[in-house]
Amino acid sequence: MVHPTHTAGEGPTANAAPFTSRPLTLAEEKRLDLYYYHSPKNGERLVSVVEPCRLAIALELEFDVDVTNYVERPRTLLVDEREVELCFWIRRRSAAETFVVFRRQPKPSVPALRAEERFCSKLVDAANTAGLSITIRKPASILASRVANATRLELLPYAQAAERLEGIDVFLSTILAHMESNPRSSFHTIERSLCGPFDWRDVRSATCLLIHRGVLAIDFNEKLKVSSAVLLTGDRHA
Repeated sequence: MVHPTHTAGEGPTANAAPFTSRPLTLAEEKRLDLYYYHSPKNGERLVSVVEPCRLAIALELEFDVDVTNYVERPRTLLVDEREVELCFWIRRRSAAETFVVFRRQPKPSVPALRAEERFCSKLVDAANTAGLSITIRKPASILASRVANATRLELLPYAQAAERLEGIDVFLSTILAHMESNPRSSFHTIERSLCGPFDWRDVRSATCLLIHRGVLAIDFNEKLKVSSAVLLTGDRHA
């Protein structure tokens, strides 16, 4: 089996990343659920994450229009004499950089909860000492966004397909022309309006790419349907 190369040097955005992704170990590949996808945000770099919660965080970053780049498993941080791996490095539009740390929920006992609170406090202190900005994520916050997680996972293949679509600029400009006249539309309405000259699947892919870029918007907290509202945001920075 050929293992994917994990670098942050593909595409114009990815070239700016100061970190590369730590390759997964053989033990991780054997014991854990692995997820790979080509990231449109990172110049089609192959992103690799383990376990569903980390996949959910990665896709949240992928579709966050304020995030310009991210790298999984960028580095470790020494906390209380042990190395803790930081799950993601993130750069935002403002050029601010931060890291995400994923922590499992402790066992539902008072001693375990208190021990986790103490460790997280030490983690924040260690990050401050190192001059790093960190965010601690736990499974409860991810599970609370399960509909949005599913929506992002459903949108991703369309956005990927659009990046490889011949004549994508024509599709994007035509969809935007439709949205200028109809700032609140739907997938079905957009596809029906453009189904004459274009295949509806290509139109849907281009629409999802515009959502990925933040030019169009949907409610990620509603289950995705062909009747889902699609809004023009006016955001041309993405």
